[in-house]
Amino acid sequence: MADAATVPFSGLSVKLESETTPGTYIAPCGLTERSISFTKEVNDTLVPDCEDEDAASWPERDVTSKSVSISGEGLMARQSLARWRTAWESDEPVSARVDISGNAANGGGHYTGLFHVTSFELAGTKGERCTVSVEMQSTGRIPFTAATA
Repeated sequence: MADAATVPFSGLSVKLESETTPGTYIAPCGLTERSISFTKEVNDTLVPDCEDEDAASWPERDVTSKSVSISGEGLMARQSLARWRTAWESDEPVSARVDISGNAANGGGHYTGLFHVTSFELAGTKGERCTVSVEMQSTGRIPFTAATA
């Protein structure tokens, strides 16, 4: 029996491109939950059975688009607040990167591309620390680059 080789929480990071150093990606502080989701939109075509027109048709699906979304929530870290606000206020997409730790052989690498910050929520509850929640939607291709080592 072999235990699963798992990825720790720190092995999945969401980073935004630095506003002052292009090509440098920085993980905003405070996110205690984060995810990346991949979706495809498809069109269905029902294909009839030519020998039995009364038989139920089987659908064939054609991919019409692909999309990536990033979400995260956690504590409202003051050092990250301005960056999230600036990204949301911009009508232009921001460059973001999602790193998955590990080497190429075990799936490590990163996704990089342009995203719109579509949701930016700040919340607070008396007696607790304030929280932040963000949602980002891709625009254009989001390629995966395998880790080099």
